[in-house]
Amino acid sequence: MWYRSLGLRLIFVVGAVTSVVFAVFFYGTLQTQSRETLDEMVRSVHLASEIVRRSLRYDMLQYQPERLHRAIDTIGGHERIDKVRIFNALGRIIYSSHKAEMGTYLDKSAEQCYACHTREEPFERLDTAERTRIFQSEAGYRVLGMINPIYNEPDCFNGSCHVHPPDQKVLGVLDIDVSLEGMDRALERMRTHMFLLAGCAVITIAAILVVLIHRFLNRPLQQLLQGIERVSAGDLSTPIVVHSRDEIGVLAKSFNTMTERLRASERELRESEAKYRSLFENDPNPIFVLDLETFHILDVNIRAVETYEYSREELLAMSFLDLAEEKDAQKIRELATQACIFLPRVRHRKKSGDYLYVNIHSCPRLHLGRDVIIANIADITDRVQTEAQLIQAAKMATLGEMSAGVAHELNQPLNAIRIGCEFFLKKVRRGEPVEAHTMAKVATQIVEQVERASGIINHLREFGRRSDAFEMEPVDINRPIQDVFTVLGQQLRLREIRVELDLAQGLPPVLGVANRLEQVFLNLVMNARDAMEEKRQRGEDEEMVLYIRTFQEGDKVVVMVRDTGTGIPEGIRERIFEPFFTTKEVGRGTGLGLSISYGIIKECGGSIEVHSEEGQGTTFRLTFPACQEPEMWAGWRAV
Repeated sequence: MWYRSLGLRLIFVVGAVTSVVFAVFFYGTLQTQSRETLDEMVRSVHLASEIVRRSLRYDMLQYQPERLHRAIDTIGGHERIDKVRIFNALGRIIYSSHKAEMGTYLDKSAEQCYACHTREEPFERLDTAERTRIFQSEAGYRVLGMINPIYNEPDCFNGSCHVHPPDQKVLGVLDIDVSLEGMDRALERMRTHMFLLAGCAVITIAAILVVLIHRFLNRPLQQLLQGIERVSAGDLSTPIVVHSRDEIGVLAKSFNTMTERLRASERELRESEAKYRSLFENDPNPIFVLDLETFHILDVNIRAVETYEYSREELLAMSFLDLAEEKDAQKIRELATQACIFLPRVRHRKKSGDYLYVNIHSCPRLHLGRDVIIANIADITDRVQTEAQLIQAAKMATLGEMSAGVAHELNQPLNAIRIGCEFFLKKVRRGEPVEAHTMAKVATQIVEQVERASGIINHLREFGRRSDAFEMEPVDINRPIQDVFTVLGQQLRLREIRVELDLAQGLPPVLGVANRLEQVFLNLVMNARDAMEEKRQRGEDEEMVLYIRTFQEGDKVVVMVRDTGTGIPEGIRERIFEPFFTTKEVGRGTGLGLSISYGIIKECGGSIEVHSEEGQGTTFRLTFPACQEPEMWAGWRAV
């Protein structure tokens, strides 16, 4: 709008400032001129008063009233002189150009007398300012009055015609009133002329400003604004033509430089976008571009379409969270907007309803001026299935290795059952009655042993069941440790291996799969058993002790497994977690136990360390993050 114009505001401000400056200047000038004119008038009236007093001195000495009257009338008849009069020391007007007031008395409080009679004793000498007064005439114009004392000089009191004593200092006063009407009119004309001059000056300055601002400000700014509008409309090819070398010219030059750089950046951006699109579309992994707040899918690459079996249009109409189960989606919603994250082993659904297992790498980013999340998806379905098969194979191999121990564990309850049955059979053959309490006791023991054998078999069946690594849940770490000795406890006792369990109670749960954690501890216990038996076979007669301890350390749950076996030589200590690496004889191990155990522990977010001294035994330290809120992790899969 025109009233928002910078030039108009500048003209208004400069005009207002100029007007104020001129007003102050002319006001000061007029005030100074008025004071100087009035001072000059006072000096002139004082001079005139002195001339009149000296002119009338002779007539007053000679006491010639007629001549005094004519002189006063002549002086009083001047157009600039309003009144001339002489009054004596008593205030009686003895001569006046206005005949009607002759012979009258003035009050001492009158303005003509006030200067001399402000004190009890009148002043004998007055300066010019004290003898001057300005007052308003009856006709409405200003009048300058000047009193000039008539002193009793020697010529007066020595004359034969005078009767004034020598001690009388002042004989009377000559009072002249001069009209200031002419001076005031001249000052008014001068004031009017100065105001007109100031107005013309302000208008002239404003006109010059209008021309200059239009020439040097409005026109270049208009060109600059048009250039900015072209740039905002996307036209970067038309430079701004400004020929001035002032700040606006420098600004226009800088603007043109900026548009050139923008053109170059735009070219680079297009090239970068083309490169990005090429990399985006040809990436071997599915890539999703998601809205930061809603997780709505904004863009996908070809690989995502192929992997999830949806069309591009179908995916762009979906939320990324629709691909995951509710608990997975909730975790993604909580974590993905905060920072770059890695979510392993998440289960997604294809359009067909089949599941695939993925690792999600996601980062919040500013993409094309919009806050988004870029998620890179790695399909690990084949790897997970292969790992599951490998773990299951290792589990079956472990069961095979445990067969002797299982036989021992089952042999004891079977023996107890056989003894009970033989007892009943012997009584029957002899025809002896069996007392009721004896029968109840033997039958109870048989039932207990059957239940024990059934428990061992069920536990073996549960252990051998193929587990889903994604169905992780809070687990009391003491439970899989105790389950190990369900199938190996009797075997260890028969081999004279003392087991010491120091399991802390009230530990927070860890996130994992119970039978996989049991597989970890089975591997560690069986390796410890073999190491201690190997040491005994070497002829070292030392008590074989297996020590397992659990405790909490900060927000971690720690398991220590220590044996008194042969230890691990330093040269191979770093290789024990490698797949298929083993120091056992052929047929006694696959070399997968510790490697698979390592993978299971990592799935739970934990770590495993080994400390060993050859000939002194080995200690494994397993550390798991404590699950502080088990209810929120129930059913959660491998984060």
